[in-house]
Formats: sequence, structure tokens, C-alpha cells
Amino acid sequence: MPSEQGPFILSSGTFPVGQRKDPARVLLAEDDAHLLRLLARLLRSAGIEVETAATPEAALDLISGLGFDLILSDLFAPEMSGAKLVAAVRLFDPLLPIVIISGDTECRDAISAIGDPALHFVGKPFENEALLDLICGLVGIERRGQLRPPPRAMGE
Repeated sequence: MPSEQGPFILSSGTFPVGQRKDPARVLLAEDDAHLLRLLARLLRSAGIEVETAATPEAALDLISGLGFDLILSDLFAPEMSGAKLVAAVRLFDPLLPIVIISGDTECRDAISAIGDPALHFVGKPFENEALLDLICGLVGIERRGQLRPPPRAMGE
């Protein structure tokens, strides 16, 4: 008896338009408690489910145990390099979008040099609307909770 396969793409939890049945899940890793709360509120206002981590260790624990559609992380300097966090995420999902936020704009060149199309940099200070547009685009949702296709698809 043939079994019905669900209509999904086997990469980073990306679903075709209109097929996503659950809210996008984002891991927010930030050591500044005030910024952590503000970013979590911003993401939740767009209908995104948010898990937070205030330390690099907590972020790594959550990455290994829960499925996320995107990681939004500070560099956690000097405790942990951004490269270590990216490497840990890539062990679990090589296509998972990662957005690194940092006040160190020299990191933008380093991130570009890595050549990872799922790795993005946002410099501090940033505009809330621009950050939210980037994240919503990467997880495939409209700002009002409506679905839209993500900017990348399998085979591209």
C-alpha cells in the first residue's frame, strides 16, 4: 500500500508557500539582557516563536536539542567566537539561516569571506524594521503573519 508523503522540502524546515502549519521558530542568542528582551518582543510581534539564550553555552544546548528555522545571535565576544557558534550550527543543519548581529562591523567582511549563503550580518545599531524584514524573509513569512516563499529554495 503506497504511503502519502507530506509536501515538504528536506532542508532547514522550509515549507512551500501555504504548507507551513506552525509558526516560524527562531533561537535568539544575546548576552545583553535588555537587547534580548527587545529583540524577543520584536520577533514575537511578527508571529515568530522565540527561544532565548543569554549565554553561548545555553545557545549551544538549545541548538542541539530543538529544531529552529533561524538563529539570530550576537558574537558573544570574548566568550565565544562567532565562527564557533556557526560551526556548531552547521553540524546540525548546513542550510539553516544564521543572522549574526554585532557592533564590530569588521565582522561583515569576515562573514562575507566565509562564502556561506545562509549566513548574514547585521551591524549594531540596526533598524528594527530592516532586521524584521530580513528575518521574516529568511523564514518565509509576511510581516502580518502571511506566508511568502523564502528567498532560497532547493536547487538554487
